Amino acid sequence: MLILTTILALVNFRTTFNFTIWTPFSKRPFEFTIGFRNTFYLFFAAYALTIIAVSVNNFNLGVFAMLLVFATTLSYYSKPENEYYVWIYNLKPKDFLFSKIKTAMLFSSLLALPIAIALSILYYQNMGLLLLFFLVGWVFLICMIVAKYSAYPDEINMMQGVLLALCLWFPPILIVLIPYLFKQSENRLSSLLK
Repeated sequence: MLILTTILALVNFRTTFNFTIWTPFSKRPFEFTIGFRNTFYLFFAAYALTIIAVSVNNFNLGVFAMLLVFATTLSYYSKPENEYYVWIYNLKPKDFLFSKIKTAMLFSSLLALPIAIALSILYYQNMGLLLLFFLVGWVFLICMIVAKYSAYPDEINMMQGVLLALCLWFPPILIVLIPYLFKQSENRLSSLLK
């Protein structure tokens, strides 16, 4: 045992093998790059659910798969980033928020689009309902982004969590909550972004 431990202490076990999961996103929206690498298996599960929904003729399961994609992208905005990553944007707070929202809507749409296209082709009679759920996914994503930055640089607090939970229960509250949180976000970000 003594000889084996001496040999192992003298041997260097360096590996040059590094494996990075490719993402379909650029480096700019780090939330999606990091989030996708941590949750890529959930997208495979959502796409598999879509295939099952199509094969068993279950539109509701397909909608659930699409909402799973949006719920996964919502989780990317749950933790605040370092202040430096906000400060490096040379934008006003309103422009910064619009940039974050635009990026989130674009990339979440790219991830949910295969499911939406498959469901809209096979269930064309439910196209309006599918579009409604797609828009609801966007609205909750916007709400999550403004909630994150309304508490910035801290994490989302208890009151904001309760408001977000109320929105899940009664979504029309979002009409009032999003502008309120957007204004709070502008105020919180004004010290970093001028």
